[in-house]
Amino acid sequence: MGKIFKGITIMPELPEVFTISENLKEILPNSSLEKVDIIEKYRSIPDLTDFSQIINQRVKDVSRVSKYILINFENSKTLLIHLGMTGRIRFAKVPQEFGWDKIILTFKNSNQEEFQINFTDTRKFGKVKILSEVNLDSGKEVFNLNEQEKENLINLISKKNTEIKNILLDQKIISGLGNIYSNDTLFDAKINPSKKGTELSKVEIEKILMSAKKILEKGIEKKGSSLKDKMYTDIYGNFGKYQDYFLVYGKEFCPDCQKKLNKIYIKQRSSFYCSTCQVF
Repeated sequence: MGKIFKGITIMPELPEVFTISENLKEILPNSSLEKVDIIEKYRSIPDLTDFSQIINQRVKDVSRVSKYILINFENSKTLLIHLGMTGRIRFAKVPQEFGWDKIILTFKNSNQEEFQINFTDTRKFGKVKILSEVNLDSGKEVFNLNEQEKENLINLISKKNTEIKNILLDQKIISGLGNIYSNDTLFDAKINPSKKGTELSKVEIEKILMSAKKILEKGIEKKGSSLKDKMYTDIYGNFGKYQDYFLVYGKEFCPDCQKKLNKIYIKQRSSFYCSTCQVF
C-alpha cells in the first residue's frame, strides 16, 4: 500500500457523512427525543431553550444533503448536524461519555427503550442547528446527474480561473468532495491539481466528474476513511476502510509508475500528485 504521511487530520467528507446518516436511519425513525444535555457550549451549538422545539417530538426520517446530516421530526422541524473537522456522532444503549462530548441526545424508541446519541467535537468546528425550513446553498453531487445538469456543471467549471483542486473543494460547485477524495479523483482522472478550470477541456472535465463518482462510491463502499488520529468512526465505533485503498492521498509513491509523488499546497490544502501520470 505504501507509506502514509504522518500528522494528517481528515475532515469528514461525503462517504463518512453518508455512512453516519445511514447508521442513524437504522435507529432513529419513530423514536422520540426525550432530553437534551449540552455538555459544552460554543458558538455553533444552539441554546438549550432552542431544543424545546423538538423535545418530545418523534423522528420522521433521517436524510443527507452534501456533508449535512438532517434529522427530520414530525412537527416539520429539522436538526441539522455538520461534523466540521473533528465532529463525531456516537450511539450508546446506556449513558456513556466518549470524550470531547458536546451534546447528548436521549431518545426513546417504539419499544420504550432509551438510548443516547452523543455529538462529540474536539476542535469545535462542528455545527448543530434547528431549522424550520431546510434551504442549503450547496452544489450538485456527482451521482445521477442528468445531461443538462452535467452540461451546466462542465460549463461552470470551465469558466473558473482557479486550480481544479480548489474547484473540487468548493461545496457550492460540487458537493461532498473534500481533500482526500479530491486528491484521489484527480489522480484517477490523470489531471494535474494545479491546472485551472479555464485550461481544462470538456472531455477532461467529464473525466473528472466520472472519477469523482467512482472514488466517492468506493469511499462509501468502504464506509469512509479513518486515519491514525482515529477521529472518524461510524456511530457504533467502527473505523472506515478506505484509507487502505488511497490512490495518492498521504502517499509517497505513485501506484502506477512507482515514482515519488509531489506534495504541494493549494489554498493551504495538501495536494498529492504524480508529475509523470498527471502532466500539467
